[in-house]
Amino acid sequence: MKVLQVVGFKNTGKTTLIRHMVALLKSKGRSVAVIKHHHLDQGVIDENTDTGKFLSEGADVTILNTPNMTMRTENLQPALDEQIAQLSEDVDVLLIEGYKRAEYPKIVLIHSFTDGHTNVDKIGIRNVLKHADMRYDEGNIIQWFDEWSSDDETV
Repeated sequence: MKVLQVVGFKNTGKTTLIRHMVALLKSKGRSVAVIKHHHLDQGVIDENTDTGKFLSEGADVTILNTPNMTMRTENLQPALDEQIAQLSEDVDVLLIEGYKRAEYPKIVLIHSFTDGHTNVDKIGIRNVLKHADMRYDEGNIIQWFDEWSSDDETV
């Protein structure tokens, strides 16, 4: 399984880029998983839904099944390395949004659409394969990603 992080500050285009990456991988018949880091617990699951109510009452695990999808939510501290290990046999490519300080190969998006230029070098990000600015580099990023994801070498 190949692992790639997409990191940057708020509104740098991380989710948009990952959506394009997922579409590219799926168009090539590849299996893909995404892990997204969110800085808040509140607001991620609507507390007015049944799932939100179960979680707020303390359910350890809630599984929501729809005709075409299953969503599992767990009330526990996330363990990124364990999640990655669980996915290693299931998917060809794992994309991780966030977790700036994790040690996996990453693309760093360097310009916030709301706050202007961001200096990610000040926060000690390691294992950077590429810096990019979604305002100008989106096509080049996707081309680079296509080549990177086609390479058989895994993390």
